[in-house]
Amino acid sequence: MKYLTRIIVDKKEVASLELFDNYCWHKALWKAFPGHNDDERSFLFRIDDKQTCFQVYLLSELPVTPPAWGHWVTKKISSAYIDYKKYLFQLRVNPTKRIGKDVDKGKRVGIYKEEDLKVWLTRKAEQAGFIIANFAVSKPITEYFRKNGSKQNKVSRVDFDGILEVVDKEKFKKAFNDGLGSAKSLGYGMLILKPIE
Repeated sequence: MKYLTRIIVDKKEVASLELFDNYCWHKALWKAFPGHNDDERSFLFRIDDKQTCFQVYLLSELPVTPPAWGHWVTKKISSAYIDYKKYLFQLRVNPTKRIGKDVDKGKRVGIYKEEDLKVWLTRKAEQAGFIIANFAVSKPITEYFRKNGSKQNKVSRVDFDGILEVVDKEKFKKAFNDGLGSAKSLGYGMLILKPIE
């Protein structure tokens, strides 16, 4: 990914835009890339509910064309940004596992127990080319959304934060670009990083 955008949106404006859930946000953010509606999604995002506003981080391959709402600030990401050895990290994910006779095609269910969440993150970190020195895990929260007028769907949201150490740069760069876990189109999986070494 080449661009990181921080968006601040007043809560009254969010209400007027009818951004009721993460799928609504997904559709609104996609409009910041005009002419690419039929392309494969090339961005990750994270939404934080603050006291008087929503703060959104948008990580994208393409530069944004800010719409006429919110306050948008974009920075180009230098190649050196993901060449550090250690980072403070924040990660909001939808941790899941498949169950059933055929594990690869079984039903996807949320993970809720703290020990299982720690195992999930450790496994994902290994696949993504990093190890975790220490981290905290939040209690799972259920979030709801509707997709194109469908019945109400739900996902489990968990926040991790701590310190990670990169052990495989290529895998780590791929994870930074692709995100971790499922439901990435709903605002999950984006690594927020602060280099420390």
